[in-house]
Amino acid sequence: MSIFISIAGYRDTELPKTIRSLYDNADNPDELIFGIVSQDVKKGHPNVEWLGDQVRINRMHARDARGAGFARKIAMEMYQDEDYFFQVDSHMKFIKGWDTKLKNMLLESQQLANNKKIILSQFPAPYTIFTDGTYFYPKGDQYFWDDVSWTSVVNTWSAVWAGNREVMEDKTKPMKSHTILAGLLFTIGDFVKEIPYDERICFMGEELCIAIRAYTRGWEIYAPNEMVCWHFYKREDRPKVWNDNTYGRSWTDLEMKSQRIQKNVILGVEQGIYGIGDYDKYVEYQEMIGINFAEFYEKDMDRKLNLGLFTQETIFDENFNMIEISITGYCNSGLHKECFARENCQCICHEGENNV
Repeated sequence: MSIFISIAGYRDTELPKTIRSLYDNADNPDELIFGIVSQDVKKGHPNVEWLGDQVRINRMHARDARGAGFARKIAMEMYQDEDYFFQVDSHMKFIKGWDTKLKNMLLESQQLANNKKIILSQFPAPYTIFTDGTYFYPKGDQYFWDDVSWTSVVNTWSAVWAGNREVMEDKTKPMKSHTILAGLLFTIGDFVKEIPYDERICFMGEELCIAIRAYTRGWEIYAPNEMVCWHFYKREDRPKVWNDNTYGRSWTDLEMKSQRIQKNVILGVEQGIYGIGDYDKYVEYQEMIGINFAEFYEKDMDRKLNLGLFTQETIFDENFNMIEISITGYCNSGLHKECFARENCQCICHEGENNV
């Protein structure tokens, strides 16, 4: 039973270690097919020749990166009818037998739900790296706990959609969850055909949009009842696509467009494959998570604490030598008189207003 593993990495030195951890810790490594998008400079791409015909790789210059959705779509398109689809981040570690465990938990979830269309997803446990290069797996971390959890939907103080860890009371079996985590998503291969990645959504909010699109097409989300991997969350000193601005790419610009598309998806305005499926299921989803999206966008969004979204963008040349650092921002509340980013506001509603 083959597993297609989708990995998108951005200038990530952990990428080759993630690939090795997946391969070395699988019960059936010969069944793995890797679809890798490596966004890096020429010398930064991983050596994957040792995988032979088990790897499909797109080596992209980091200057051409457009966010997670863009890269994950490219990786997903490398899928070729494998039995399972497994999307992970490029900085992860895996337990022995992770493949067998995920297959078994997926089967159990399908039986519990009486539904073949199940997505397994949750927040992985944390790992970190010391300055000497050694790895540490914290227990009881106050920000990223190491215990299994299901995931609720939240809109953060910075007005972006995200998931929140919730205690899993019964750990004897997988349990229903409200949204997916893009860095740990295991399901059957049919998912690729029904829920293709939307490259227009660059990062924050992609998970809720996928969850809505999937749920309204008959998919259900379950959280594994056993932790199968660790994730490198705190990467303060590592390159991020939203900090690197090369050849005119502006993360603020990408994020603005992404936020507008997300809103259309979440409100049921978007049409076609990137929009909702069945409307009754869309209403059911909102009842399940306890959020009325129309009411939220009409009332709650304007009450968010941050009236402007700021981005610090570091501009590099082709070899990633730093040229300059700039701070940009845009209002996301419509309260222009109180926009915290007035001096450099790039909100589309200010076009032609000379930074009103």
